[in-house]
Amino acid sequence: MIGRTGIIFIFIFFTFVQLKGQSHISRQIEDLEKNFRSFQYEKVLEKGNFLLSDPYVTKNDSLQILKYMLNSAYALADTIEARKIIHKIIKCDPNFALNPMETSPKIIEFYEHVKKQVKAHKPLVPAKPVIRTVIQPMPLPTLSSFLSLLLPGSGHLHQKFKKKGWLFSGISGAVLSGIIYSTIKTSKTRQDYLAARPGDDFNKLYKEYNNYYKLRNILGAAFLIWDGYVYYDLQKEWRFRIKTHFNDKALSMQISWHF
Repeated sequence: MIGRTGIIFIFIFFTFVQLKGQSHISRQIEDLEKNFRSFQYEKVLEKGNFLLSDPYVTKNDSLQILKYMLNSAYALADTIEARKIIHKIIKCDPNFALNPMETSPKIIEFYEHVKKQVKAHKPLVPAKPVIRTVIQPMPLPTLSSFLSLLLPGSGHLHQKFKKKGWLFSGISGAVLSGIIYSTIKTSKTRQDYLAARPGDDFNKLYKEYNNYYKLRNILGAAFLIWDGYVYYDLQKEWRFRIKTHFNDKALSMQISWHF
C-alpha cells in the first residue's frame, strides 16, 4: 500500500505536471495572438483547433482561443466557419460577450445575430457548405515512450531531439547515480548500526544511516517527478513536429456547392 509520503509525492508530481501544462498553453495562446496580429488567419484557425483538443485547456483558455478564431474566420469571409465557432463559444459559455474594445462592431453584430438564432432555435441556412479534412497527429511510438520512462532523455535521443536528449540524459544519469550510491550507503550504514556493540557510538551510526536513508528517498521522489516532466516534454515536442510536418505536407480538400 502507498504510505503518506508516497501520496504526497504523487500529489506533488501531478500538481507539477498540471502547472507545466498550463504554462505551455499560455505560451501557445500568446503565439496564437501573434499569428492573429500578423494577419496569419489560416494559421490561427489550424492552430486554434489543435489547441482546443489539449487536455490542459481551461474554459477561459477556450474562450480566448475561440475569440481569435472567430475574428480570423470573419476576416477570411468564411461565415460558415464563423458560425461554427460562435456555436462553440455559446456551448462553452452562453453568456459570453465580445469586448467592443478588441472586436470589430461588424463581428459583434454578426455574433449577436447568430446568438439570437441559436436561442430562438432557428435553422441556419448554409450559403456555402465547406468540408475540410482534419489530420490527427499520430501517437508517440511505444519504444520512445518506454525509453523515456526507463531513462528520461533517451526517448528524446531516439526521436532525434539530440540537444534536449543529451541534456536530459545527463541529468537523469546523475540522479540515478545518486540513487544507487545512497542506496548502497543506506544498506551499509544500516548493517553497521545493527552490528554495533557496546562502546560504539550508536547515535553517530544511526544518524549516518538515517541521513543516507532520507537522501535515497528524496532522490527517488525527485527522479519520479523528473521522469514525468521529461515524458511530458517529449510528448509536446513530438506533437509539435508532427503538426508542423502535416502543415507542410498535407493537402487541404475543400468541397462546395450552390443551391
